[in-house]
Parts: sequence; C-alpha cells; structure tokens
Amino acid sequence: MPAPEFAVWLTIACAASLFSLKKGHRQFKRARLIEDMPTSKIRSASQGYTELVGVAELQGHPQLAPLSNTLCLWWRYTIEKYQSSGKSSHWVTVEKRVCGQPFYLRDSTGICQIDATGADISCKHRHVWYGSTPKPIGTPKPGALTSGFFSLNSGFGRRYRYSEYLILEGDPLYTLGEFITDSTGQRALSPQQLRGDILRAWKADFSSLLEKFDHNGDGELDLREWQIVQDAALQEAHRQQRELVQQPAQHLLTKPRHQGLPFIIGSDEQQQLSSRFRRGAVLYSGGFLLAGSLAGWLLGSRLFG
Repeated sequence: MPAPEFAVWLTIACAASLFSLKKGHRQFKRARLIEDMPTSKIRSASQGYTELVGVAELQGHPQLAPLSNTLCLWWRYTIEKYQSSGKSSHWVTVEKRVCGQPFYLRDSTGICQIDATGADISCKHRHVWYGSTPKPIGTPKPGALTSGFFSLNSGFGRRYRYSEYLILEGDPLYTLGEFITDSTGQRALSPQQLRGDILRAWKADFSSLLEKFDHNGDGELDLREWQIVQDAALQEAHRQQRELVQQPAQHLLTKPRHQGLPFIIGSDEQQQLSSRFRRGAVLYSGGFLLAGSLAGWLLGSRLFG
C-alpha cells in the first residue's frame, strides 16, 4: 500500500478507535449513574446534582407538536431529504428543531419545573413517516406512524422523512440534573435588601412618591419626609417577605453547572433507560475493538510485512 494511502487508513482507524472508546466510556458512565444514584423526593431533595423520578404533568397550556399537531408537553423533530448521486444515496437533514418551553415533573411530594435545554432526552413516543413535501401536509395517518426507528411505510418514492419525538402528559419521567429551589432568590433576601428594591421602584415614579409623602407641598422630600419614605418601604418589605414565606417553594431542574456531569431526561422506566445506555456502551466497545484491531493490523503489515 502506498505511504499516503496507508497514512489515511491508519488515521481513520485510530480516530475511530479513540472516538468509540470515548463514547463507550460515556455511555457506561451514564448507565452506572442511573443505577447507583439515589432517588430523591422533590420536597426533601438536596440542592445540587439530583435524581428525580415522577410523571410528566401539564401546567398551563399544552404544546402543539409542529409536524403531527399532537398535544404534548415537549417535542423535537427532524426533517430529512433523500438524495442520490450516482451509486451513492443517503438521507440528509434539512431541518431540525427542539421545543424550548419547560415542562413539569410531579412526584408524591411536589412538583418541579424541568428546563430541558442541553439535556440528553429519550422519548417514549417516537414517530417516523414519509412524504413528498418539505413539510408534512395534514395529520399523518395512523398506519404511517411507528414507535421505533423504522416506519411501516417504506417511504418508496417519497423524498422526505419526518421524525418526531414527544413527551406527553402522564408519561413516566426519569431526570438527573441540577436541582435548584427558589431560583429567583427572593426568599433569601433580607427585609433591608427588599427595601432597597422597593425604594428604587418608587423613585422611578417620583411624581407619585411626592404626591404621597411630600406633606408640606414644597415639591421636594426633606430629611424628615425621606425618613418616612424609608420606614414605609421597610414596612412594605416585611409584608412582601411574609407573602413569600407563605407561597409554596419553586423547584427547578436544569443543566448541571459542572461540565463533567450529564443532564439526562427519559420518558422510559429507569431500568429501560439504564439498559439502553449499557447497550450503547457494548456497541461502542465493539467499534473500539474493531477499529483498534484494524489499526494494529495496518501497523503490523507495515513494520513486519
């Protein structure tokens, strides 16, 4: 084999081997995390990296999946076009979108908002169907939908493939991410800090402030009147703090701040999710062995051939 061709094949084999090793380790690590991480309850969960298990719940208005018009809590879709040139033919992605709206998880102790941005999401509801237009026309027929990777409709003669992934109300949810309570931080503010915010808001409408506290009518706030303003703002701060304490705690699960920790959301059962990552780890391990063997054979043939 000529030296340039040998270098290309050796580089490809080494790169594929290293890529498979990295991906396999990543999949295995996620499977172990799912199996070993203790499940927390929303009401008593510690702040930080946490595992929550519950069901998807609707809060407010549902989402409408753009391709199938299905009512859901979260969606992701991909549109691919079939391209052929000579003897080569393959599917090319022409459009891909993800829902940016949060959804909610409920367990026996409370409810938590899920900000799915940056998460590895596996969905229980996966649909694939085919068509001849860049966007599907109308609602797909039941026979054209599938819950796996291949459609009952072979797509023969149709140039576009539509894939849609959904989370529906009532789906089981497994989540692993950064758990934060009262992310706005308002509960942690002291009355003095709240007073500062209130004073800034009042001063933004200075004419109303004068109308309420300028008792001598000179168009200004003297020292005595300003002290009255501060006392009134402190009273308002205490009132707001009492209202905040009475409100239920707001919980959020989001992408971990630590880059090495995965953010996982699955609408399958916990055991099924772990098995999926383990199967991925086995497949990538096989790829590592095959690519590594090819790299070793190439080197051996060059050195000892």
